[in-house]
Amino acid sequence: MNAAVNVLLGLLTQLLPSISGSSPMIGNILGALVQLVPALIQEAEDLLPMVKNIIAALKNDPAATQEQLDQLDALDKQVDDAFEAAAAAAEAEDK
Repeated sequence: MNAAVNVLLGLLTQLLPSISGSSPMIGNILGALVQLVPALIQEAEDLLPMVKNIIAALKNDPAATQEQLDQLDALDKQVDDAFEAAAAAAEAEDK
C-alpha cells in the first residue's frame, strides 16, 4: 500500500499547478485526502510531509472556497495531531 499511496501523492503534487483556479478540482483532491489521511496515519507517517505540502498548496489557491479552506484547516490539524502522537509514542518507547 505504501508504494501505491506514494505514487498517488506524487501525482497529486504534480497536478497542483494545473488545478490552480479550479474550485471543483480542489474539492476532488480534498475529498481524496480526507479518505487517505486516516490510512496514512496508520501506514506511513513518513508520507505526512507530502500531504502537508499538498494541503498548503490547496490552501494557497485563490479558487479555494471558504468551506474548502475550513476542511483543509481541519485536515491539516488532523495530520499535525497524528504526527505529534506518533512522536510522543516514539519518545515513550525510547524511555
